Amino acid sequence: MKEENVIVTSLRQTKEFAQKFAQKLKGGDVICLIGNLGSGKTYLTKFIAETLGVEEKEIISPTFVYYRKHKGKKFTVNHFDFYRIEDEFEAESIALDDALSKDTITFIEWADKIPSLLPQERITIKIKNLGGEKREFLIRRMP
Repeated sequence: MKEENVIVTSLRQTKEFAQKFAQKLKGGDVICLIGNLGSGKTYLTKFIAETLGVEEKEIISPTFVYYRKHKGKKFTVNHFDFYRIEDEFEAESIALDDALSKDTITFIEWADKIPSLLPQERITIKIKNLGGEKREFLIRRMP
């Protein structure tokens, strides 16, 4: 398991981090985002997806529909948000497995709510709000 810790102090630095991070992604990658409400999970997803060729206006929080699918230049980008689910059983009906393929990059916000449904191979980013626009990203690539 590889681990990296990154601190950004502005939205601009978050975008720069996202652009560098996106360049390392390959088809089939699953990015699990964990953090408190307002920590920046959707902003980070938006910035990474933009780098992958998804139009900026398309990336909004899928909280009320749980899942959105976007066409990027090279990959389809899946964006899940499990904030409103009550339990993993409810999440199973959303068919996460069906969305995962080698032609997609998948983002899962609130991934800590569905631990048994996550693929073994994944990238987890824990986001901690350090005040203002300052954030800490703890990135783990598993296994």
